[in-house]
Amino acid sequence: AQNIRVDQLRSHLANEAKLVAEGILPHFLDSRANSRLDATAKTMGKRIEARVTIIAPDGTVLGDTWEDPATMENHSTRPEVLAALSSDIGESTRYSTTVRQNMMYVAVPVSSQGKLLGIARVALSLAEVEKAANNLFLAVIRSMAVASLAVILAVALIARMITRPLRQITKATQKIASGQLDQEIHLRTNDEMGQLGHAFNEMAASLREMMTAVSDEKSKLATVLSSITDGVIMTDLGGNIMLANPAAERLFHFNESKVNGQPLIEVIRDHEIDGILKSCLRTSREQTAQVELQMTKRFLRVIAIPIAAVKLKGALILFQDLTEMRNLQTMRREFVGNISHELRTPLAGIKAIVETLKDGAIDDKEVARDFLNNIDVEVDGMTQMVAELLELSRIETGRVKLNLEPVDINEVVEEAISRLKPQAARQQVALLTDLSKDMPPVQVDKERIRQVIINLVHNAVKFTPQGGKVTVYTGSQKDSVIVSVSDTGIGISSEDLSHIFERFFKADKSRSSSGTGLGLAIARHTVQAHGGSIWAQSEEGKGSTFSFSLPVTQSLLKSHPSI
Repeated sequence: AQNIRVDQLRSHLANEAKLVAEGILPHFLDSRANSRLDATAKTMGKRIEARVTIIAPDGTVLGDTWEDPATMENHSTRPEVLAALSSDIGESTRYSTTVRQNMMYVAVPVSSQGKLLGIARVALSLAEVEKAANNLFLAVIRSMAVASLAVILAVALIARMITRPLRQITKATQKIASGQLDQEIHLRTNDEMGQLGHAFNEMAASLREMMTAVSDEKSKLATVLSSITDGVIMTDLGGNIMLANPAAERLFHFNESKVNGQPLIEVIRDHEIDGILKSCLRTSREQTAQVELQMTKRFLRVIAIPIAAVKLKGALILFQDLTEMRNLQTMRREFVGNISHELRTPLAGIKAIVETLKDGAIDDKEVARDFLNNIDVEVDGMTQMVAELLELSRIETGRVKLNLEPVDINEVVEEAISRLKPQAARQQVALLTDLSKDMPPVQVDKERIRQVIINLVHNAVKFTPQGGKVTVYTGSQKDSVIVSVSDTGIGISSEDLSHIFERFFKADKSRSSSGTGLGLAIARHTVQAHGGSIWAQSEEGKGSTFSFSLPVTQSLLKSHPSI
């Protein structure tokens, strides 16, 4: 009954709203009559015994039967207004805070020649309809209450019996959902519930087997990814990180747990790599490129592979670190170039001497003797360089056998100094020592360590001008002994200092013809072969200090408790 009355009221209001829209159309068309819309709304509302509201297209209230439009809020969000703007009619039933009762609102657009001019809304109270419907509802409720009570009691008893198995299945299902897969239910009936329980047990068993297999595969994948030395990053279609292995974390310095779901570009901050990923996702084809990371100066080979079964799901990016390989290739090229340069000069000199001898100089015994002496010097230089190269190669590859024995490092320093004192005297360079007392013995190859010291002192004397001095220091620190050679020579630039222990490197370009440039490289590998380290400190124009440390074994430390 209530629905019929409500439908009748809705149809009546729709007709009234259309009549109001026709009545106020001239006011919208005549701008001078526009100001009389509020008076018109009040007159029409009294005539049809309903509330009439006239609204502008932007929601501003222009007139209202019951209220002053100036005090009313914007109606652009009212449901009936929104519906009227999008269709021919809008309807809404809701509680009115103004009259404190439920109202039915019907709104229609006011338009002319397809142009929307405003909204006409008519409203009536639902109080009478609701009152009649409530009386009917109470009568029905009273008649149904007694019957319902009896039905409820019967249904409750039957439902409890029927739903007991369902409750068991529900409880077991909830436990499975929480991760407790070892669930099984026991129903002693052979009806549909019993079959459902049996099917549930089979499903739980299959689920356990499946989850075990998935867990095993996941563990295998995690093991493989963590063992791969190449970086691996998986992204979705949007380029967001879904997975990354430890090698990728180390390469780009991030934590996978903190970057999951973030865009790749925000994590690695390299537009070239991001471009490779986007190209792979755009074309669904494998993309390969070589890039150099600007921040870390690592040289990488980047391979982006599309992940697709039926359709594209993302991309897998492999990062192969080629930095060491490129460095080795560079070192090999430089090595070959250095050898070629070092051999070309003496060979060119020998060839020139030979050609001079052929041209007649051989007949002059004095000149021929000088030329032969020069050839002998050049051959000796090349022989020394080849010998040093072989020595360096054996040390680098670990094929050198060290004759280890307990050695007093001060004694080795004294022997090296005694050999170089004549050279220092000829160059008018003071050769001094400052040796610590009670030095612990070290387990080293005495001849090779002596050669390291001779090499360092020889370089110091060679690059120290007349009147300068070279001082050799020894000392101990924790479980190692330290030997330092300090000079007041020309020093080394900060740019050259980091390369001083490389093969064929010569810091003093003006004396590039002196020495092979292998001595410091041999010294470094010799010290490292003994488990020690070597380093240099220098300031251009103020001299240099070369130092190396050698470890003292625990057995030797015990015999020298003063360390």
